[in-house]
Amino acid sequence: MIRATDIIDAYKISKPDLNRTPMAYSPELSKISGANVFLKMEFLQYTGSFKIRGVLTKVRSLDKSVFDKTFVAASTGNHAAAFGYASEKFGFKGVLFLPKKTSDAKIKALEQYRMRVIFYGENSLETEEKATAYVKDINGVLIHPYNDPEIIKGQGTIAVEIEEQVPEVDTILTPVGGGGLASGISTYFSTNDSVSVIGCQPKNASEMYLSIQQDGIVPPSTLSTIADASAGGIENNAITFDICKKYLSGFEVIEEEDIKKALAFIMKYHKVEIEPTAALPVAALLQSKAYHGKNVVLVLTGKKIDNQLLTQIMVKYGDYY
Repeated sequence: MIRATDIIDAYKISKPDLNRTPMAYSPELSKISGANVFLKMEFLQYTGSFKIRGVLTKVRSLDKSVFDKTFVAASTGNHAAAFGYASEKFGFKGVLFLPKKTSDAKIKALEQYRMRVIFYGENSLETEEKATAYVKDINGVLIHPYNDPEIIKGQGTIAVEIEEQVPEVDTILTPVGGGGLASGISTYFSTNDSVSVIGCQPKNASEMYLSIQQDGIVPPSTLSTIADASAGGIENNAITFDICKKYLSGFEVIEEEDIKKALAFIMKYHKVEIEPTAALPVAALLQSKAYHGKNVVLVLTGKKIDNQLLTQIMVKYGDYY
């Protein structure tokens, strides 16, 4: 089992390679919710999302003897960008598997990296399973997006910064997909009973929430969601399932319309573009009064959003709040 001390050790190793992302107080969200609300702006991390934390921790944990092998990753975009960044930083050969429905915005963001890209699968789980099989065929090195202790330790390093930046934090709202980030954050704070970590998922792709409710990993949802970075299902052997089940304090499940309203809110009042998955914690806070009087940190995980989609959302919801 991963311990909080493992995450601290990972942070010490990876800290020189990371951008210590800002923590911004939100007067508007604080007023609406009755909480003291802070935004952990992880979308300003290198490669535009938190994913670089896990990838760098994983790669630095590997023996140098494996660097002549082919490294393989599967992703909907953000993990892929972190993988590409690491391939150039460490000089390994990379093969990337992407779901067929990966957004144009995320594909375009990957063009700067010299990797072989293979499109496979209708959802993230299918893509991950194909990448895992491919790694075995070529005797390569798998850099998994979430189902790996080193990845989880790396994602958990964000919790170290949260604790330093908001020492009196009561509640952390974080997006959940495969569960790597939520596992890392909740593991780090597992020895602190005064801090609750709440997972946020789109209702149309709430596999982790449903899996915990049913005490077993459920199949990928067939419904679509604009929060594609949190969609796609969970591997049957995912260690993140047990960690999230043990350490997460609860879930917020978000409707599609509320995700769009949250995106418009952040754009209107904070003048920043974030991707739909990153808006899940904002949507959760806007629709709930459960955090009144709390010191709340919202983890804004990434920034890759299609400009046309954002324009459509602003036209419809820009004046909602």
